[in-house]
Amino acid sequence: MYLFLLPAIVTVLAFNYRPMVGIIMAFQEYDIVNGMFDSPFVGLDNFKTFINDKTFLLALRNTLVINGLYILIGFPLPIALAIMIFSMKDSIFKRVTQTISYLPHFVSWVVIAGIVYKLVDVDSGIVNILIKNLGGTPVPFMREPGYFWSTITSVSIWKELGWNTIIYLAALSAIKADQYEAAKVDGADGFQQLIYITLPGIAPTIGLMLIFTMGTLISNNSAISFDAIYNMRNALVASTADTLDYYIYVKGVRSVKYGLSTAAGLILSLVSLFMVLGSNAISRRIRGYGAF
Repeated sequence: MYLFLLPAIVTVLAFNYRPMVGIIMAFQEYDIVNGMFDSPFVGLDNFKTFINDKTFLLALRNTLVINGLYILIGFPLPIALAIMIFSMKDSIFKRVTQTISYLPHFVSWVVIAGIVYKLVDVDSGIVNILIKNLGGTPVPFMREPGYFWSTITSVSIWKELGWNTIIYLAALSAIKADQYEAAKVDGADGFQQLIYITLPGIAPTIGLMLIFTMGTLISNNSAISFDAIYNMRNALVASTADTLDYYIYVKGVRSVKYGLSTAAGLILSLVSLFMVLGSNAISRRIRGYGAF
């Protein structure tokens, strides 16, 4: 059976552990000509530079706010949708609803960003046309920085809502039907079954997903991905749109400061690791067990 694990082990070693050698760049003034092992070492200068950079602090604020909003609003919604789909009696309608809800996950952010810009355009977007017809004033969603956080959060939740629902549907399917039948015999209504059977039954899955989500709060794999920011942002909303992913991209790719961007990425990875460990410890203290 271990032979079946071999391809996965080789893949992880090749694409996850082998690139870790590049961490050396965080302590160098990396020169693409000299290469990793011949570039001069600068100690902790790269870390001092980005910590004192106002652009980094602004990106940190945007990352925490955007991902915090996503977790606060977007984390419970897949649970609610999964429970509603699971409770549907019509199997055909259930399958259609589930399919429609998770299809946006497979749509590229390039396409989604183009659609969003068309929908919310101040002059010709259907959203602002409806607002004007209802007597309101057109809203410059993609021109004013103050609207970007709510816009990117809403679009990201819509895109990933159905995909995350699949995980909770699998957890709901594992709950034995006997528990619901016994509850009905005892006179429990739908709300009581939800509180005492459904939610406790999927609590381990909810805890696991929350731990993983917290671990990616400020990492490169955060809920609001680099693809989303890169395609949704523009110069007018840069002050609230530029996240840590975009900061690392600008410093590393555009400005050719590979050492600085590697240092920033290393710190973010370490912080994410501690957040995962912390969330797992809290889960162990509250529920008696964690994800690992």
